[in-house]
Amino acid sequence: MPDYFRIKFTIEGVPELSRILMMEHQKLSNFKKPLRASADLVRQDVETQFKTEGGLTGGWKPLTEGTIRGRIRAGFGAHPILQRTGKLRRSFYSLVDEKKAIISSRSPYFVYHQSRQPRKFLPRRAMLVLIDKTRQNIVEEFHKFLRFQ
Repeated sequence: MPDYFRIKFTIEGVPELSRILMMEHQKLSNFKKPLRASADLVRQDVETQFKTEGGLTGGWKPLTEGTIRGRIRAGFGAHPILQRTGKLRRSFYSLVDEKKAIISSRSPYFVYHQSRQPRKFLPRRAMLVLIDKTRQNIVEEFHKFLRFQ
């Protein structure tokens, strides 16, 4: 049995961070507490992305004039972006158990906005991101957890 464990974050199928934390042969099997805290940190960033229209990643591409006109005709305002009904924003959830945390969206169109695939019409407006500050805070949550075990 190795004397380490890995923290691995994956967004859009791309590993964003993999860190090995050395341990003194401790046999820990329940990481629910730091995983819950980590999931909460990421969910807070999702909320910030919606509140700031992509502020954590430099801002989302503005809506086209045609989209704005269509939203106004339908009785919605021009802003906020990706929040015409609020359904997408409310679709985010997290599942946490002893060994993993999953943060995702129940919205079928979330993947189109989040994807890094080449595009012609629909601009990328990522909601689920992992910024350096959050990454550092997650690692700190695990450090705190391990110190008290």
